[in-house]
Amino acid sequence: MKLLMLIVDNFEDTEAIGTLDVLKRGNIEVDLVSLMGRKNIITKTGLNLNLEKLITDVSLEDYSGVIIPGGPGSFKIMPNLDAVNEIINYYANSNKLVASICAAPHLVGKLGYFKNRNYTVHPGFEGNIIGGNYQRELGVVVDGNFITAKSMYYSLEFGFSIYEYFFGKEKTANLRKSCMGE
Repeated sequence: MKLLMLIVDNFEDTEAIGTLDVLKRGNIEVDLVSLMGRKNIITKTGLNLNLEKLITDVSLEDYSGVIIPGGPGSFKIMPNLDAVNEIINYYANSNKLVASICAAPHLVGKLGYFKNRNYTVHPGFEGNIIGGNYQRELGVVVDGNFITAKSMYYSLEFGFSIYEYFFGKEKTANLRKSCMGE
């Protein structure tokens, strides 16, 4: 199994790396893929990362879902990239996983995918979402093939929820124990 993580400049470091770490510990392959047209990315905290792939290097069919970290890049850069809507539409319409955290759920919600669904998003971005049932008090919400998380604080829980989506509660409980050193 392989997941696609969309990366742009100014993404929230913890939301991407914390989620990636949980999934890799569970033996899920995750490709961090640049949407910037270059492999060098600058994170929200100013770290320079060199990614291995550009979005033009991948085929969406090769992935079981997409993960979209938040941070300023998710609301300052991603809304201006046509590829973001195309990617979200592909996975949503293929009934594959669409996971987004912090501000990033607004990218999914503005396309109408949260109608008749529960979701969470960083407070202040709920107004950009069409329909749906905003679960402000919850850190992570799973509804069908959509997983949303409120903020970077929930990054590890977001990763565990993605893992559970594919492997169930029992295997996720074992992964949690191994991450706690038990």
